[in-house]
Amino acid sequence: MTNNPIYLHLKPGAEPIDISALSPYLAVIVIEADVTPEWRSMISKWLANSGCLYMLAWGPECSLWDDAVDWANIEQFDYMPIPDDSFIITCWFSHHNLEDVFEFAKVTAKHPTIEFMHTVLLHISNQNDEAIFLKKYAEA
Repeated sequence: MTNNPIYLHLKPGAEPIDISALSPYLAVIVIEADVTPEWRSMISKWLANSGCLYMLAWGPECSLWDDAVDWANIEQFDYMPIPDDSFIITCWFSHHNLEDVFEFAKVTAKHPTIEFMHTVLLHISNQNDEAIFLKKYAEA
């Protein structure tokens, strides 16, 4: 996996861009804004359908993101067994700092059957902080 992450900023309610060319990838979702359950579900389905195979969530209500991506993965296979190479591993970090989450993404997060091609830092916020996030990730 590349250690050079791809920063993607999404304002709450925004339509995501096509990132399926990054598949398979690990996503770190950094939540710094309130979102609706419907939008969270839509973004979770987008992650599942675009090739995310490991999702780490950090920030307010991060456990809801964990659940939403799990459900998107289940729905993706019409509630049937999920093939090992399509299973999305999810976890959330409500009691850690962001640097610890970045370190986990870089060092520990591995899929049992797939090697990640990319890491996507998905920043859900009203403000773009690309330089800050890339620096924090590099230093983790």
